[in-house]
Amino acid sequence: MRKNGLFTVFFMILITVVFISTLAYIHEVSKDRITENQQIQRIRSVLYACDILPHGIDEKDLPSTSQTDDIPWDDEAILPMVQSRTRIVGLPVTPEQRRLLKNSFLSVRDSVDIVVLLDTDGHIEGYGFDLKGKGLWGTISAFAVISADLERMVGIDFTEQVETPGLGARITESGFKYYFRGLTLKGSVDSRTDRPPVVMVARKERSNLEDPTNSVQAITGATQTCNGVLNMINTDLAFYIDVLRQNKSYLETFNR
Repeated sequence: MRKNGLFTVFFMILITVVFISTLAYIHEVSKDRITENQQIQRIRSVLYACDILPHGIDEKDLPSTSQTDDIPWDDEAILPMVQSRTRIVGLPVTPEQRRLLKNSFLSVRDSVDIVVLLDTDGHIEGYGFDLKGKGLWGTISAFAVISADLERMVGIDFTEQVETPGLGARITESGFKYYFRGLTLKGSVDSRTDRPPVVMVARKERSNLEDPTNSVQAITGATQTCNGVLNMINTDLAFYIDVLRQNKSYLETFNR
């Protein structure tokens, strides 16, 4: 009986070692591919938020449940596209500006990376940056782009979330993200105005591209997720807009 017990223990250890070794091997041989896929997804999110879609694709024609990866991207073309239309620049951050992030989930030290969006003629069209907040179940990350005058949102893509499928997870769907295109940000730019920065409403009859407002349509049944998105946008946008305004002269050197 004792020999049988020892054999069973030895056999289980052997099986465990084999499985761990196999998983380690698979991870090692696939890590380059995993990194490549993560880079492709990042580029897709940047292009989507910049409102740069594949030729012939109109976002209004996409199903409201479609996500960024559902768009028929040409992965061989997206890298040259993002290289020709964007530049990455690090901007200094002051202690006063970091204090604007006291209610934020962003981790910022002495500088922050900004994506400069250029039009086809090389003129600045907007600025992109990462946002971070908290939903119902965990972290929400996004990449947002605002116009060169800092007064409207070009687009947003939610790059990380663990929200409830069919409810909060719908923040990744085109039907939710489309309301951020053309969103008015004047309340974030000018703190003297009585206009609240960004708000959510139960229903919008028209998009912000048709009728620019400071509101987006919330997701029914996902109040905490929507509040997390709203807090993330209002907190982080105030910080980024202040940094961009302080570095306006430097950023204008990117204009051709």
